[in-house]
Amino acid sequence: MKLKNDLIRTTLRFGLLLFFFAGYSQNKHPLVKYYDGELKLTEEQIDSVIVQILEENSSDYLSALALYQKGINLKNDGNHLLEFTSYSSALDYLEKADTSDYFLHSAILRNQGAILHNYRLYKEAVILYQQALDPSYKYNMKRGISTEYNIALSMIQYDPKHALSLFLKLNNKVKDDPTRQARIYNQIGLFEKRTNNHSEALSYFEKGLALEINERVRADLLQNISDLYYQENDYINQERYLLQVLDISRANRFIALMDLGECYILQNRKEEAFIALKEAEKLYDAQSLKPKHFKIFKWLKTISDTPMEHAEKLIVEQEKYIERMDQFKELMKTQAMKNALDAAESERRRQKDTARYSAIAMIGGILALLILLTWKIWWYQLKRSIEKNIPRVEN
Repeated sequence: MKLKNDLIRTTLRFGLLLFFFAGYSQNKHPLVKYYDGELKLTEEQIDSVIVQILEENSSDYLSALALYQKGINLKNDGNHLLEFTSYSSALDYLEKADTSDYFLHSAILRNQGAILHNYRLYKEAVILYQQALDPSYKYNMKRGISTEYNIALSMIQYDPKHALSLFLKLNNKVKDDPTRQARIYNQIGLFEKRTNNHSEALSYFEKGLALEINERVRADLLQNISDLYYQENDYINQERYLLQVLDISRANRFIALMDLGECYILQNRKEEAFIALKEAEKLYDAQSLKPKHFKIFKWLKTISDTPMEHAEKLIVEQEKYIERMDQFKELMKTQAMKNALDAAESERRRQKDTARYSAIAMIGGILALLILLTWKIWWYQLKRSIEKNIPRVEN
């Protein structure tokens, strides 16, 4: 009978728990459900929800979530300045929110760091990545490793030796992840390449190729090996690796075709160079162009009656892109330094709070010890007093 009653009681408790969580889930805002992976929304629906939240002056947490999602949408549109500003506003709302969401806070900082890295503000990017990696943000292992990789990736631009040591430490953490390991080998290889240690660079690139990796990472490694042979004036091997890149990757196709065109030019294979560069024209990407490619445009004008139709336009567009990037960097520096100062102030407050709490805990411990000691003395004295007052029984 007792077993039956216990079973009924347990069942009722479990049912009430399910009812509570079901009610909580139903009360969740659609954007929170989307963020938690419980609801699928189209881009139009997401945009509509974001506008509604921001227009209705919703809670600080919902506003933070909406601005974070707005930043992601702006990222897809390529509007990096507004994207960064949107994330900054999201952080402001998140600071005021009653609910702490460490994962959201960390995600915003990582996205801001990525923007700064892309605009070559490497030191500021590292500051934000390090904030995202703060243990108080409770990042999980996978996100933590990605952030550590990004820190080393940005740091290698201004402190290569320190970055190299970070990559080597990180390599020991990803033994069971060949793709991450290959990316680390790729970065170490690039470091060796910058120091003109080509044999070591080639060794690391080949280590990466020996792993089971996806086509994108494989194409990056092959492209970097082709660059090594280009620097050594070995155009036959450069061509061999570039053709492998073209066989497996669409993402690297534009830059590989441009490099292949130059490779053919240097071998005086003008017809093949023209074909490769015309193919590259169809895939034009201003951000991927290297300075050496401008001379290829000029070369095409001199050898062909039908040069690349948009060669001059492309050069102008590239110059405009560089100008926009310089303006953007100045704006980003201001925003990044504001973030860095805010972060320093937050860290100072956190350390102050930690010191205060530690002092309170220490004082509390001392008081507890004194109370315990006082109680023991009182109890001892009471016991002695009782023993003195109890008459002894003589036999």
